[in-house]
Amino acid sequence: MIEPRIRLAELVTTFFTRHLAAELNASPHTIISYRDTFRFLLRHLAESTRRKVSQLTFDDFTPEAILAFLDNLERQRRNCTATRNARLAAIRSFFSYVVDRDPAAAVLAQRVLSIPFKKAPGRIVGYLNEQELRAILCGPDRATPRGRRDYLLLALLYDTGARVQELVNLCPSDFRLDRLPLVRIFGKGRKERIVPLMPATAKLIRNYLEETNRLDGDTTPLLHNYRGNKMNRSGVRFLIDKYRQHAAAQTPTLKTRTVSPHTFRHAKAMHLLQAGVHPVTIKDILGHAHLKTLEVYVQADLEMKRHALSSAKSPIELGPAIHRTEPDLLHWLEQL
Repeated sequence: MIEPRIRLAELVTTFFTRHLAAELNASPHTIISYRDTFRFLLRHLAESTRRKVSQLTFDDFTPEAILAFLDNLERQRRNCTATRNARLAAIRSFFSYVVDRDPAAAVLAQRVLSIPFKKAPGRIVGYLNEQELRAILCGPDRATPRGRRDYLLLALLYDTGARVQELVNLCPSDFRLDRLPLVRIFGKGRKERIVPLMPATAKLIRNYLEETNRLDGDTTPLLHNYRGNKMNRSGVRFLIDKYRQHAAAQTPTLKTRTVSPHTFRHAKAMHLLQAGVHPVTIKDILGHAHLKTLEVYVQADLEMKRHALSSAKSPIELGPAIHRTEPDLLHWLEQL
């Protein structure tokens, strides 16, 4: 007897509530990203089939329909390749779940799972050199409470190499500020990592806690905006660009630069790499899942070294040209 097909609505709801939230313990950020993917996908399928979302069935999720949706993201919504791949990752995760839940849908699910990710163009690592970093750090007026908060924000971004959401989530209780200071950071996928702090940064945090009458065990956000609410990502980006513009007057290379919170993270990685720190240690500090993620930094560092070597004169010469005769291609092939 053929088992009845599970309804699409049931598959989607259990995927989010049971699989992502309960079984995988996925982060709220992941769940929101997957939710947005399905909102866009369901609307696209409804429009293309001229039916309501409630009338869609699992059979509407064909590989051709998924590819049309991904193409629509790039052409109509102007999404980049990385965003397209993130949407496809969410869809593939759902269909991996479907294979176990509904054997009758296995054939269609396997076809969707075979849709490849699109190769994205190579990333150019944007990071701050020491002069640019110092110029930005000189921006906050540390004679004022707001300036001291801004300086601490910038110092923490660089010293910890934290992602912007990781930074704004930090609480006083996440720090240990006595001997061998460190901070506990909760990163992507709810992964926890311990990052050592430089003594100067630890001193900044101690001073800030004293100034704001906070206790070491306080579990409320460390950084607040001018309204007294938790600092958010857009607020951090606004402050960084404010001090970039201020620093550009003395550092011309910053005039046309786009400096984001992630630029500080890139700078930390590059400076550690150039200081001879082992890539495994850098991976653990930044919270990367794989060493492969650091390849972009290694390649950028090698390019800098090549540029430095090429600018120096070398006594090595090519010597006279050597005349070479073209091989007989057919003869060469016959010898294989």
